[in-house]
Amino acid sequence: MPDHIYVARFGWTPRDLILLPACLVFITVGAIAVVDGQKRLVGVFGCALGAMYIFLSITAWVSRRVALAVTAEGITLGHIPPWPASTSALVPWSDIEGVVLWRQGKWWTSVRYIGVVRRAGAPPLPGSAKSPVLRGLNKAFARADLSEEAVSDSRQISFWRLDKARLTAAVNHFGPGVPIVDQT
Repeated sequence: MPDHIYVARFGWTPRDLILLPACLVFITVGAIAVVDGQKRLVGVFGCALGAMYIFLSITAWVSRRVALAVTAEGITLGHIPPWPASTSALVPWSDIEGVVLWRQGKWWTSVRYIGVVRRAGAPPLPGSAKSPVLRGLNKAFARADLSEEAVSDSRQISFWRLDKARLTAAVNHFGPGVPIVDQT
């Protein structure tokens, strides 16, 4: 793989060292609550939440699918497994006006995102919210300074690691003049 290409795949991250044991605590406490019978619904919810995160983690690790790729063709934005690979989107350089890194939430509860700012009139991306209702809902929970389109054309940086230096080098090589706006 040439030095200029940047590819990040879904897989193990340092954050998992905290979240996986926390999920096991959720499952254990949930199971105790279910057996106790006092707070059965809370227990089932805790077990389901912990198990769902573990399932998503394992699915992402095993898939090794592309989460982000910056190549001569453009930028590929992958979707978290178990969503199908067909929801990954290749955005050609001719459609890209910028790359944006942003964060939803605060401190340790925040979720980081990477998105593309695309030229007006570019076709919708696979895996992006297409209906006005979903786009509006996405925007309602995102930062106020981001456009609805930038929010819809973003992907979570979850279950993979972003190397900002390699991202910057690849964008500068393949898309000279395309700005990277870091709002994290």
